[in-house]
Amino acid sequence: MISSVFRFGVPYNLTLVIALLLLVALGGADAAGPEPTAMEFVQHVQRGAIEKAKRLLESSGYRYRHQGGDDVYFVYESGYDPNLAFLVGRPFVIGTPSARQQRSDWYLIDGTIYADVAFPLRFESHRPWVLPAPIAFGRRMDFIDFMNFVAAPAAHTERLSLRIRPSIEPGLIKPSTPRFVAPPPQAPSGAQGVAPQTDRFDTYGTLFGSRPVDPAAIMLPSGERLTPAQMTRLLPRLGRIALNISLIRWGRLSSWTVVRWNFASAALITEKGEVAMSVGSGGLREQR
Repeated sequence: MISSVFRFGVPYNLTLVIALLLLVALGGADAAGPEPTAMEFVQHVQRGAIEKAKRLLESSGYRYRHQGGDDVYFVYESGYDPNLAFLVGRPFVIGTPSARQQRSDWYLIDGTIYADVAFPLRFESHRPWVLPAPIAFGRRMDFIDFMNFVAAPAAHTERLSLRIRPSIEPGLIKPSTPRFVAPPPQAPSGAQGVAPQTDRFDTYGTLFGSRPVDPAAIMLPSGERLTPAQMTRLLPRLGRIALNISLIRWGRLSSWTVVRWNFASAALITEKGEVAMSVGSGGLREQR
Protein backbone atom coordinates (compact mmCIF):
# COMPACT_ATOMS: atom_id res chain seq x y z
CA MET A 1 0.00 0.00 0.00
CA ILE A 2 2.72 2.44 0.98
CA SER A 3 4.82 1.58 -2.10
CA SER A 4 1.88 2.31 -4.39
CA VAL A 5 1.51 5.82 -3.00
CA PHE A 6 5.16 6.81 -2.53
CA ARG A 7 8.04 6.43 -4.96
CA PHE A 8 11.51 7.31 -3.65
CA GLY A 9 9.97 9.27 -0.80
CA VAL A 10 7.89 11.49 -3.16
CA PRO A 11 4.09 11.19 -3.47
CA TYR A 12 3.25 9.19 -6.60
CA ASN A 13 0.82 11.80 -7.98
CA LEU A 14 3.44 14.53 -7.61
CA THR A 15 5.95 12.35 -9.45
CA LEU A 16 3.55 12.08 -12.39
CA VAL A 17 3.00 15.84 -12.45
CA ILE A 18 6.74 16.55 -12.44
CA ALA A 19 7.32 14.01 -15.19
CA LEU A 20 4.61 15.51 -17.36
CA LEU A 21 5.95 19.02 -16.84
CA LEU A 22 9.45 17.95 -17.79
CA LEU A 23 8.11 16.17 -20.85
CA VAL A 24 6.36 19.31 -22.02
CA ALA A 25 9.29 21.59 -21.17
CA LEU A 26 11.89 19.47 -22.90
CA GLY A 27 9.74 18.51 -25.87
CA GLY A 28 11.41 19.50 -29.13
CA ALA A 29 8.37 20.73 -31.05
CA ASP A 30 5.36 22.83 -30.08
CA ALA A 31 1.97 21.32 -30.78
CA ALA A 32 0.66 24.39 -32.61
CA GLY A 33 3.03 26.68 -34.47
CA PRO A 34 2.55 30.39 -35.19
CA GLU A 35 1.69 29.99 -38.88
CA PRO A 36 -2.09 29.37 -38.43
CA THR A 37 -2.52 32.52 -36.31
CA ALA A 38 -0.46 34.63 -38.73
CA MET A 39 -2.44 33.25 -41.68
CA GLU A 40 -5.73 33.96 -39.91
CA PHE A 41 -4.62 37.55 -39.28
CA VAL A 42 -3.72 38.11 -42.96
CA GLN A 43 -6.97 36.52 -44.14
CA HIS A 44 -9.04 38.75 -41.83
CA VAL A 45 -7.27 41.79 -43.29
CA GLN A 46 -7.88 40.52 -46.81
CA ARG A 47 -11.60 40.06 -46.11
CA GLY A 48 -11.89 43.46 -44.46
CA ALA A 49 -12.77 41.83 -41.11
CA ILE A 50 -10.75 44.35 -39.10
CA GLU A 51 -12.43 43.70 -35.75
CA LYS A 52 -11.49 40.02 -36.03
CA ALA A 53 -7.93 40.95 -36.99
CA LYS A 54 -7.65 43.25 -33.97
CA ARG A 55 -8.67 40.41 -31.65
CA LEU A 56 -5.48 38.58 -32.66
CA LEU A 57 -3.24 41.46 -31.54
CA GLU A 58 -1.21 41.00 -28.38
CA SER A 59 -2.97 42.73 -25.49
CA SER A 60 -1.00 42.03 -22.31
CA GLY A 61 1.16 45.15 -22.52
CA TYR A 62 4.15 43.72 -24.38
CA ARG A 63 3.00 45.32 -27.63
CA TYR A 64 3.37 49.10 -27.89
CA ARG A 65 -0.11 50.66 -27.88
CA HIS A 66 -0.58 53.84 -29.86
CA GLN A 67 -2.72 56.66 -28.56
CA GLY A 68 -4.80 56.48 -31.74
CA GLY A 69 -5.86 52.92 -30.91
CA ASP A 70 -5.48 49.81 -33.02
CA ASP A 71 -7.41 51.31 -35.93
CA VAL A 72 -4.29 53.25 -36.95
CA TYR A 73 -2.83 50.10 -38.50
CA PHE A 74 -5.61 49.68 -41.06
CA VAL A 75 -6.40 53.14 -42.44
CA TYR A 76 -4.42 55.56 -44.59
CA GLU A 77 -5.72 58.53 -42.63
CA SER A 78 -3.67 57.71 -39.53
CA GLY A 79 -0.34 58.16 -41.31
CA TYR A 80 0.97 55.05 -39.49
CA ASP A 81 3.72 53.16 -41.34
CA PRO A 82 3.92 50.21 -42.01
CA ASN A 83 0.20 50.34 -42.75
CA LEU A 84 -2.07 47.52 -43.88
CA ALA A 85 -4.69 49.75 -45.52
CA PHE A 86 -3.72 48.80 -49.07
CA LEU A 87 -4.46 45.14 -48.21
CA VAL A 88 -7.80 45.65 -46.45
CA GLY A 89 -10.61 44.06 -48.44
CA ARG A 90 -8.42 43.61 -51.55
CA PRO A 91 -7.71 40.53 -53.67
CA PHE A 92 -4.20 39.10 -53.47
CA VAL A 93 -2.63 35.66 -53.35
CA ILE A 94 -1.16 34.55 -50.01
CA GLY A 95 1.87 32.37 -50.61
CA THR A 96 3.26 29.59 -48.42
CA PRO A 97 4.51 31.02 -45.12
CA SER A 98 7.91 30.38 -43.58
CA ALA A 99 8.50 30.70 -39.84
CA ARG A 100 11.32 31.14 -37.35
CA GLN A 101 10.90 30.58 -33.64
CA GLN A 102 13.01 31.53 -30.63
CA ARG A 103 12.44 30.54 -27.03
CA SER A 104 12.79 33.07 -24.24
CA ASP A 105 15.71 32.83 -21.84
CA TRP A 106 13.24 31.60 -19.21
CA TYR A 107 11.42 29.19 -21.49
CA LEU A 108 11.64 26.20 -19.10
CA ILE A 109 9.85 28.29 -16.49
CA ASP A 110 7.42 30.50 -18.41
CA GLY A 111 7.08 28.72 -21.77
CA THR A 112 7.34 32.01 -23.68
CA ILE A 113 8.35 31.76 -27.31
CA TYR A 114 8.71 34.33 -30.10
CA ALA A 115 8.16 33.82 -33.82
CA ASP A 116 8.47 35.59 -37.16
CA VAL A 117 6.28 34.41 -40.03
CA ALA A 118 7.00 35.61 -43.58
CA PHE A 119 4.29 35.66 -46.25
CA PRO A 120 4.95 36.27 -49.96
CA LEU A 121 1.94 38.19 -51.29
CA ARG A 122 1.22 38.30 -55.03
CA PHE A 123 -1.08 40.71 -56.84
CA GLU A 124 -2.49 39.18 -60.00
CA SER A 125 -6.13 40.07 -60.67
CA HIS A 126 -5.67 43.45 -59.00
CA ARG A 127 -2.40 45.39 -58.97
CA PRO A 128 -2.43 48.62 -56.94
CA TRP A 129 -0.50 51.71 -58.02
CA VAL A 130 2.62 53.00 -56.28
CA LEU A 131 2.74 56.79 -55.92
CA PRO A 132 5.79 59.01 -55.48
CA ALA A 133 5.96 60.47 -51.98
CA PRO A 134 5.21 64.14 -52.82
CA ILE A 135 1.83 63.57 -54.44
CA ALA A 136 0.92 60.85 -51.91
CA PHE A 137 1.22 63.41 -49.10
CA GLY A 138 -0.41 66.36 -50.80
CA ARG A 139 2.47 68.22 -52.48
CA ARG A 140 2.34 69.17 -56.13
CA MET A 141 4.97 67.63 -58.35
CA ASP A 142 6.54 68.90 -61.58
CA PHE A 143 6.20 66.60 -64.56
CA ILE A 144 9.96 66.13 -64.93
CA ASP A 145 10.27 65.01 -61.29
CA PHE A 146 7.34 62.67 -61.76
CA MET A 147 8.97 61.11 -64.83
CA ASN A 148 12.23 60.67 -62.89
CA PHE A 149 10.25 58.63 -60.37
CA VAL A 150 8.59 56.61 -63.14
CA ALA A 151 12.04 55.81 -64.57
CA ALA A 152 13.46 54.62 -61.22
CA PRO A 153 10.67 53.89 -58.72
CA ALA A 154 12.65 51.29 -56.73
CA ALA A 155 14.97 53.98 -55.41
CA HIS A 156 12.11 55.55 -53.45
CA THR A 157 11.25 53.38 -50.43
CA GLU A 158 10.14 55.96 -47.88
CA ARG A 159 6.75 55.21 -46.29
CA LEU A 160 5.89 52.83 -49.09
CA SER A 161 2.90 51.22 -47.41
CA LEU A 162 1.08 54.59 -47.43
CA ARG A 163 1.88 55.19 -51.09
CA ILE A 164 0.39 51.94 -52.41
CA ARG A 165 -3.14 52.75 -53.54
CA PRO A 166 -5.87 50.55 -55.07
CA SER A 167 -7.21 53.66 -56.80
CA ILE A 168 -5.94 57.15 -57.53
CA GLU A 169 -9.38 58.60 -58.11
CA PRO A 170 -10.47 61.16 -55.49
CA GLY A 171 -12.38 59.74 -52.54
CA LEU A 172 -10.19 56.84 -51.44
CA ILE A 173 -8.90 58.73 -48.38
CA LYS A 174 -11.31 60.58 -46.15
CA PRO A 175 -10.65 64.33 -46.14
CA SER A 176 -9.51 65.84 -42.88
CA THR A 177 -12.19 67.60 -40.88
CA PRO A 178 -11.80 70.55 -38.51
CA ARG A 179 -11.39 69.51 -34.87
CA PHE A 180 -13.27 71.45 -32.23
CA VAL A 181 -10.84 73.09 -29.82
CA ALA A 182 -12.73 75.46 -27.56
CA PRO A 183 -16.33 76.67 -27.15
CA PRO A 184 -17.00 80.25 -28.21
CA PRO A 185 -17.19 82.75 -25.37
CA GLN A 186 -20.62 84.07 -24.52
CA ALA A 187 -21.20 87.39 -26.24
CA PRO A 188 -22.77 90.23 -24.24
CA SER A 189 -26.33 91.05 -25.08
CA GLY A 190 -26.48 92.91 -28.39
CA ALA A 191 -22.84 92.20 -29.29
CA GLN A 192 -21.70 90.18 -32.30
CA GLY A 193 -21.05 86.49 -31.52
CA VAL A 194 -17.61 84.89 -31.81
CA ALA A 195 -17.13 81.87 -34.08
CA PRO A 196 -15.94 78.59 -32.50
CA GLN A 197 -12.19 77.94 -32.64
CA THR A 198 -11.09 74.91 -34.68
CA ASP A 199 -7.89 73.28 -35.80
CA ARG A 200 -7.40 72.81 -39.52
CA PHE A 201 -6.63 69.11 -39.13
CA ASP A 202 -7.75 66.48 -36.69
CA THR A 203 -4.76 65.25 -34.67
CA TYR A 204 -5.75 61.66 -35.44
CA GLY A 205 -4.43 62.21 -38.95
CA THR A 206 -1.07 63.59 -37.88
CA LEU A 207 0.15 61.12 -35.26
CA PHE A 208 3.00 59.86 -37.42
CA GLY A 209 3.93 62.77 -39.66
CA SER A 210 2.59 63.88 -43.03
CA ARG A 211 -0.96 62.81 -43.62
CA PRO A 212 -1.66 60.68 -46.72
CA VAL A 213 -4.22 62.22 -49.06
CA ASP A 214 -5.70 61.62 -52.48
CA PRO A 215 -2.99 62.25 -55.12
CA ALA A 216 -1.92 65.86 -55.50
CA ALA A 217 -1.50 67.44 -58.91
CA ILE A 218 1.28 66.69 -61.38
CA MET A 219 1.93 69.88 -63.32
CA LEU A 220 2.84 69.87 -67.00
CA PRO A 221 5.12 72.61 -68.43
CA SER A 222 1.99 74.10 -70.03
CA GLY A 223 0.45 74.63 -66.61
CA GLU A 224 -2.11 71.87 -67.10
CA ARG A 225 -2.39 68.82 -64.86
CA LEU A 226 -2.09 65.17 -65.65
CA THR A 227 -5.48 63.47 -65.42
CA PRO A 228 -5.90 60.35 -63.26
CA ALA A 229 -6.17 58.28 -66.45
CA GLN A 230 -2.85 59.66 -67.71
CA MET A 231 -1.22 59.00 -64.34
CA THR A 232 -2.34 55.37 -64.25
CA ARG A 233 -0.69 54.73 -67.61
CA LEU A 234 2.66 55.88 -66.20
CA LEU A 235 2.71 54.84 -62.55
CA PRO A 236 4.35 51.54 -61.51
CA ARG A 237 2.12 48.87 -60.02
CA LEU A 238 2.71 46.44 -57.20
CA GLY A 239 3.35 42.87 -58.31
CA ARG A 240 4.70 41.25 -55.14
CA ILE A 241 5.52 42.18 -51.58
CA ALA A 242 6.82 40.22 -48.58
CA LEU A 243 4.93 40.66 -45.32
CA ASN A 244 6.70 39.67 -42.09
CA ILE A 245 4.58 39.19 -38.97
CA SER A 246 6.05 38.91 -35.46
CA LEU A 247 4.12 36.92 -32.85
CA ILE A 248 4.46 35.84 -29.23
CA ARG A 249 3.09 32.97 -27.18
CA TRP A 250 3.24 33.69 -23.47
CA GLY A 251 2.94 30.11 -22.19
CA ARG A 252 2.46 26.53 -23.32
CA LEU A 253 -1.28 26.76 -22.82
CA SER A 254 -1.60 30.23 -24.37
CA SER A 255 -2.46 31.18 -27.94
CA TRP A 256 -0.19 32.97 -30.37
CA THR A 257 -0.83 36.71 -30.76
CA VAL A 258 0.44 39.30 -33.24
CA VAL A 259 2.92 41.89 -32.00
CA ARG A 260 4.02 43.83 -35.10
CA TRP A 261 4.82 43.53 -38.81
CA ASN A 262 6.91 45.00 -41.57
CA PHE A 263 7.39 44.68 -45.32
CA ALA A 264 10.73 43.22 -46.34
CA SER A 265 10.81 43.48 -50.14
CA ALA A 266 8.63 44.23 -53.13
CA ALA A 267 8.51 43.91 -56.91
CA LEU A 268 7.07 46.72 -59.03
CA ILE A 269 5.62 46.30 -62.49
CA THR A 270 6.73 49.03 -64.91
CA GLU A 271 6.68 49.53 -68.66
CA LYS A 272 10.20 48.07 -68.73
CA GLY A 273 9.22 44.98 -66.75
CA GLU A 274 9.55 43.93 -63.12
CA VAL A 275 11.75 46.00 -60.81
CA ALA A 276 12.90 44.68 -57.43
CA MET A 277 12.67 46.96 -54.39
CA SER A 278 14.37 46.28 -51.06
CA VAL A 279 12.55 47.93 -48.19
CA GLY A 280 13.70 45.89 -45.19
CA SER A 281 15.83 48.55 -43.50
CA GLY A 282 15.03 51.66 -45.48
CA GLY A 283 11.63 52.63 -44.22
CA LEU A 284 9.05 49.98 -43.54
CA ARG A 285 9.83 49.31 -39.91
CA GLU A 286 7.41 49.83 -37.07
CA GLN A 287 8.48 52.64 -34.80
CA ARG A 288 8.62 51.49 -31.17
